[in-house]
Amino acid sequence: MKNSFYIGEISDLLGIPKSTLRYWESVGLIDMKRDDMNNYRKYYPSSVYTISDLAHFRCLRMPLQDMKKLPNLSPEELADSLITLDETLDNKLEELYTAKNYINKKMDYIKEYQRLKKSQYQKESPDYENIYLFSIEDTEAWSIYIKDQYQSILLYNAEKNSIEMGLAVPTMDNHPKLWEKNNQAIYLSFVLKVAYSNPSMDDFKPHIEYLENEGYTISNIFARYLFSACDEKYYDFYKAFAEVHRCDKQY
Repeated sequence: MKNSFYIGEISDLLGIPKSTLRYWESVGLIDMKRDDMNNYRKYYPSSVYTISDLAHFRCLRMPLQDMKKLPNLSPEELADSLITLDETLDNKLEELYTAKNYINKKMDYIKEYQRLKKSQYQKESPDYENIYLFSIEDTEAWSIYIKDQYQSILLYNAEKNSIEMGLAVPTMDNHPKLWEKNNQAIYLSFVLKVAYSNPSMDDFKPHIEYLENEGYTISNIFARYLFSACDEKYYDFYKAFAEVHRCDKQY
């Protein structure tokens, strides 16, 4: 049986990078002796077990500051430490599941974009009933936007010839509305591509001209954010709806 090991041997033996072993030594988790002949680190059997214990608790996601305390913990204190660690991991798991859910949603938005590209200006009803005013000073609105950008909506008002920012969900009682769904209107869906974080009337103009040439009168265009990506330049992509009616024939 070997009575000492060098750092490369320990790294291979335990599957721990040499950089990690050096870091653990630098923060005081392990105290290594040096070879008198070449000043290399020497690891003895007892230190191998210590390092393997540290690797074990790292697998449990125990923070370094808690790992430092391990040699001084009583059984009861160790149990308390593990209970706290378990609660922390529960919270992290919930955060990870939430993040995974939003990732899956983002993938769905990309698929929706691909579907819309194949069938522009099809009759389709919006999946929300109202658009609420987005205030740049509304903390709750920003919280919603950061967690789920799909709740962000651009609204073009044809009568005012203006663009406003909105949300698909309210953040307060009696939240001011920018738009309410009209069940008697025709809604046509399409992809809207706008300059990143800088929508302008130029982004809406090609769609307005196309629809007017098709005989539609436009009341509003509203667009729900899907994602941002590069198409020669970096753009925001939206699922848009034109609220229209025909004046040239019955429908």
